[in-house]
Amino acid sequence: MIEVLNWLKNGNSFLTKTWRLSIKSNKHIIQKNFKVKKIKIHPKLKSLIGVLSANVFNNFSSFAITIFAARLLGPTEFAKLALAVAITVNLSTFLDFGTSIALVRLYNASTDIIYKSNLIRVINQFKYGLLIIICLLIYPATKLIINNFPILKGMNLLIYLAIISGGLHSIWKSTRAIEQSQKDFRSFNIYTWVYGFLRLFVVLFLLVVNHISIISIFASLYFLPLLILTSFKNISSYISKKSKNKYAQTNKYHILKSILSYGFWVGISTICFTLLSQIPQFTLATTTDADEVGIYSAALTFIPIFILTNDAIRTIILPDVSAINSLEERKRYKKIILDIAPIFFGLMLVILVIMSFTQYFILGNSYQASIPVFIILGIGMVIVMYLGYLNILVHSIGVPHIDALINISRAFILCIATFILPKSAIWMAGAYTAVSISGEIVIKKIINIYHQKYE
Repeated sequence: MIEVLNWLKNGNSFLTKTWRLSIKSNKHIIQKNFKVKKIKIHPKLKSLIGVLSANVFNNFSSFAITIFAARLLGPTEFAKLALAVAITVNLSTFLDFGTSIALVRLYNASTDIIYKSNLIRVINQFKYGLLIIICLLIYPATKLIINNFPILKGMNLLIYLAIISGGLHSIWKSTRAIEQSQKDFRSFNIYTWVYGFLRLFVVLFLLVVNHISIISIFASLYFLPLLILTSFKNISSYISKKSKNKYAQTNKYHILKSILSYGFWVGISTICFTLLSQIPQFTLATTTDADEVGIYSAALTFIPIFILTNDAIRTIILPDVSAINSLEERKRYKKIILDIAPIFFGLMLVILVIMSFTQYFILGNSYQASIPVFIILGIGMVIVMYLGYLNILVHSIGVPHIDALINISRAFILCIATFILPKSAIWMAGAYTAVSISGEIVIKKIINIYHQKYE
């Protein structure tokens, strides 16, 4: 019996040979009649899917932690956490001051490898210098914040962490911009995934040791993940020294001037645009009770669902749009954006409806009043996102001051509107939405005037 089995195993039998021939024949027939085509994904779409999935996970981590905090803390205490997050985000935007977008533009506009390497080196040195400065000014800045926002009284440590996190987040933005400039979306995605995992790991650790508070939740969202990531990137860059021989003698002040001269208008524009959603929050915090601040803040918590999609798309298209230098290419780009309008708005409408129901079931009856606020903010965000894809051509034309002047006007008008209108979350959301959409329409008309001028 054993000999028979060995004989079959070695393939010496007529049965075994017949079986093998049958398999080969059937395989040939299957391949001939059923051609399997490999699905080819466009590189841009593949990059977009990668960046979007990483952003989804990272924002989901932030979203889950924030929702957990909202339910645990309640509207009054959650308002303090929301203000700390607002301080970090706005300070980061101020410290970055458009240098990240300027870096993407200057890097892609140049063909000099040595200049590109020095560009990266200068921006990193500049950002770490800013971090040192804000650390030196942290005490008087905390006093100023408490005087303007009394509900943060007694939360000095939270404000300290918020300020330092603002500096770290600004450095992180430059790191993202470097990867974006080099179109190194693989590294971009990996570090975004790691950021999300760190957020979840820290908050789970805090749950295990039973040390949950406003300060610990904020640390898990920003301070600790940013400190770990920036430290790792800095140490790994120092050890590798992959491009140290490319740092030739150069006037780094000239490079910094180039970055700041373009980034100045971008920075003003970005700061004003970021403040648009925060102006109603700050107005409510200084003129009404904490419940209204909590309702508005809870609605803002769900807006990143749209922002993560917007960030992924702009991350992919900005380097290419910045390099457009002809009227024909701009027209081709506008046509593509107009063609995708039905798909874009259809998808965003589905997300808006789903998130409205999700908000109701997750937050419960305490935040029921925030649902219409979210719907108003969400509609405004979707329209602003779409118009923004058309208006990103300001970087192709090289006129960032247009965006900046419009955003300054929007911030000024919104301040007046929030001062005049009733101090409730839903009125503030309506004012923000109306002003935001109006500004994008004006920018679009100005860009069209520039196109007609070129024609």
